[in-house]
Amino acid sequence: MLRRGWPEPVLTGRYSLATYLRNAALQRMYDGLDLLTDGLISKDPQRELHLWIDGQAVMIVLTGSYPGLPPGIKLCAGVPLAPLLVLRQRAVRRSSRRASFFEFDPACYDVVDHRLGTVIGSLAATGGFVRPARTVIHDSAGQVVGRLAQPSSALLGRWLPFGRNRYHVIAGAVRVALIQQASRRSDHAYEVDVTGPAGVLDPRLILACALQKFGGFSTY
Repeated sequence: MLRRGWPEPVLTGRYSLATYLRNAALQRMYDGLDLLTDGLISKDPQRELHLWIDGQAVMIVLTGSYPGLPPGIKLCAGVPLAPLLVLRQRAVRRSSRRASFFEFDPACYDVVDHRLGTVIGSLAATGGFVRPARTVIHDSAGQVVGRLAQPSSALLGRWLPFGRNRYHVIAGAVRVALIQQASRRSDHAYEVDVTGPAGVLDPRLILACALQKFGGFSTY
């Protein structure tokens, strides 16, 4: 049941999440006008985030509200769009302690396999700006089964003219996936490598971690 509907690279191989500009030629014209008019005429770019395998876009990530589609970050395939995996943000009770500049309550998401109509786990994400990103991964029973960790050097690399941002997905003491910025020239393209030890962590939960981190790249 797990393998039905998922390309094998998503389960045991390599794939990427990257954007491209919709109506790129028109956007370049707006960029030129913005430069010539010193900001008097500008237009925010419209970006679609896709899941790519072997250079082909095979799925699209949507974040907006659409009739007939569930709320949340949605990984969809097919025409018409068919949601495969959905991240449904969950309202959480804020702790009584005051959050400091360096410590905040986590953002929590239920991970839903929409094909099965089943919650397969949840994520609790913190950091990513001042502190390195950390995501605790739970299974459907609420047990901690892994974590996503951003090395401190990778966080610093985001603000320096060299290096690439990256995240490690760890289950127990084993790194089961690497999520890495594809190119220093683009901060809207990340490669996901799940060729690590098979069966240690549900690959759908690894994909959910990537969607949580990069879903905001999509303007749709």
